[in-house]
Amino acid sequence: MPEDQDRGAAAIVRFPQSRVRPPGDGDRFVELGLSPFAKRFGAPQEQATGHWCSRCRGIWYGYLLEVTCPVCGNRHG
Repeated sequence: MPEDQDRGAAAIVRFPQSRVRPPGDGDRFVELGLSPFAKRFGAPQEQATGHWCSRCRGIWYGYLLEVTCPVCGNRHG
């Protein structure tokens, strides 16, 4: 029997910022543009991933694993 089965089912640990929802009260969002990293390496906007910033209440675009808002530096969605 493998060691993993001896310990029982592993608890699922959610990443706290993995699913941050935009406001649902009808507020419009602000387009914050491309991240500096995406600009530097020339990522086409069509290939960029949208990221939500709760402080700026807007969406910025960058590479998939980027987490820092280019406007305010927020790293928590």
